[in-house]
Amino acid sequence: MPLIASAWLEPLLLWLVFMASALGVMALLAPSEAEAITRKRLKELRLRPVPPDRAEAEELARPFRERVLEPLLSSAIAAIERWTPRGLLARLEQRLAEAGRPVGTGTLLAAKLGGGLSGLVLGLLMGGGTARGMAAGGLLAAAGVLAPDAWLGRRVALRRRALARALPDVLDLLSVSVEAGLGFDGAVQKVSEKFPTPTSTEFRQYLKELRLGKSREEALRGLAERVGLPEFQSFAAAVIQADRLGVSLSRVLRVQAEQLRQRRRQQAEERAMKTPIQLLVPLVFFIFPTLFIVLLGPAVLQIAAAFTD
Repeated sequence: MPLIASAWLEPLLLWLVFMASALGVMALLAPSEAEAITRKRLKELRLRPVPPDRAEAEELARPFRERVLEPLLSSAIAAIERWTPRGLLARLEQRLAEAGRPVGTGTLLAAKLGGGLSGLVLGLLMGGGTARGMAAGGLLAAAGVLAPDAWLGRRVALRRRALARALPDVLDLLSVSVEAGLGFDGAVQKVSEKFPTPTSTEFRQYLKELRLGKSREEALRGLAERVGLPEFQSFAAAVIQADRLGVSLSRVLRVQAEQLRQRRRQQAEERAMKTPIQLLVPLVFFIFPTLFIVLLGPAVLQIAAAFTD
């Protein structure tokens, strides 16, 4: 029985290693969403009537990556997206929107699948097919599947922090622009020009949705859903309510900015009050033992030498 098990285990491990390596390479070589759109447009421009010999020469002159690897990668990513449940796709789409879409949904799924297979194969190779190896493979596979989620969560947290930090200044600029005579959409255009990413990206998307025919309320709600921050949801709700009731937008925006700054000040005071408690752990476990060793070490050595004499 051990000979039979080892006979089928080695080919299985080799196949898993090949699949995990292929998926990892495909995930690494996957182009970003903007790059994919650009290449699609360039491909459409290339589809023009040319002589057959010239078309073949142009096709062969392209790099191997564009001719073979990228079509295979696109097919694999499309297949993974087709076989993924819709609920999981919707959740990943929302998380990617909150992170600013650094990669596509299919690329993220391919990275999760490749990481899981790589961890499983690595654990089986280290354990040699034993129960301990299977347990290690399961743990490494779980780590490989969760690693892209951790990376995405980090991107979401950094982006939310940057947006929350810039929002009071955004509201000040909107208020000043509206008081100067600009409409709200014109003030948003000023914000998209003056602020860096990701703030300018989100407000440009808001203006793009307006140009595509959406109402201001729908575009503001879409902005709040993409960002996923309570501050943006409060800002969108206040602007929508002021638009419905005919209240002065500049006054609403100024009040919103003051409330955000007051809330940020309260959060900073709360973090400052928590700092002494958080310092107890490094003090007790790292600093105090070192001080005791430095101060009491020579005395202990002298007392020990006196007793031995």
